[in-house]
Amino acid sequence: MNRLLKPKSLPLLAVAAGIFGWFLSRQLYRWGMDEKGLLVANHPLSWLLWIVVGGALTVIALRVRKLDGSDLYEDNFAPSLWAGIGNILAGAGFLLTAVLNDPVMVGNLGIAWALLGLLSGPCLLLAGICRIRGKKPFFALHMVPSLFLMLHIINHYQTWSGNPQVQDYVFSLLGAMALVLFAYYTAAFDVDSGNRRMHLGMGLAAICLCMVALSQTEYLFLYAGGMLWAESDLCSLNPKPRAPQTEEGEVSDDLS
Repeated sequence: MNRLLKPKSLPLLAVAAGIFGWFLSRQLYRWGMDEKGLLVANHPLSWLLWIVVGGALTVIALRVRKLDGSDLYEDNFAPSLWAGIGNILAGAGFLLTAVLNDPVMVGNLGIAWALLGLLSGPCLLLAGICRIRGKKPFFALHMVPSLFLMLHIINHYQTWSGNPQVQDYVFSLLGAMALVLFAYYTAAFDVDSGNRRMHLGMGLAAICLCMVALSQTEYLFLYAGGMLWAESDLCSLNPKPRAPQTEEGEVSDDLS
């Protein structure tokens, strides 16, 4: 990252908070259960988990809220082998999710979820190849995964909402929501309508939340793939500032 994102602390912060949150969640479900197999209310580990994750997300929000930058793809996404591999791994994770897991809902929604999951694999494969070569991908290559993740939330809403213990699904829900928005704002850059602040913020949130979600979710490939996608993408950014305005309101070519 250049001076707009100096130094490369935010992705590292998101990873560190996610790893610590994953550890706390695992310990919570090991030591914080009662004789009925339910989580003990107001367990100290639960409070500590929320403090760690909430604190990390607050720092991320404060750090990115004043960032500004060009909304053009070529001003932000330099050729990157690591970022390309992250796209491809995410595509593989989404595809495996659709293959190995049955849709929670039957009917058209379940079929659409599975179909979009299968399509996300080749879409992110092509997007990854474009990133490696430094070429702007067609926006649908990132919109298909975004729609798949959105349907994943809708598909599992009934199961999640019926669980009396919010702790069991809240990080899976929040992680999926962050991934939806991260994919959406990535697709926005594909049509030169990006938002640096939202793209970075949602990507960092997805890294942290998906890592914590991995402690309990059955969709390991989905959340692991999404986390690697966001992490590899944000660590490979090369954003440029917006061109300053002249007194006449015209954009200056001097970016120094």
